[in-house]
Amino acid sequence: MFSPRMRLLLLVCSACALLAGAGEEPRLRPVPKVDLHLKTGPAVGAQIPDFTGRDQNGKLQTFATLRGPNGLVLLFVRTADW
Repeated sequence: MFSPRMRLLLLVCSACALLAGAGEEPRLRPVPKVDLHLKTGPAVGAQIPDFTGRDQNGKLQTFATLRGPNGLVLLFVRTADW
């Protein structure tokens, strides 16, 4: 399956990976507790307020101009990476 040289390389790489993490604390952090009653937006099925915004071409868009025959999915991503 693997040549003896490839097996040796895999063994050395595996050993290095194990030794690199030796003595370190786990990198996973516990999941913070979430308030399940926290209001984060409109309820499922509720009407959203009317809005107006500019698209990537600078054209004004409203909910009515964006909505298609099957509805509209709005995804807001909060990030500091602009």
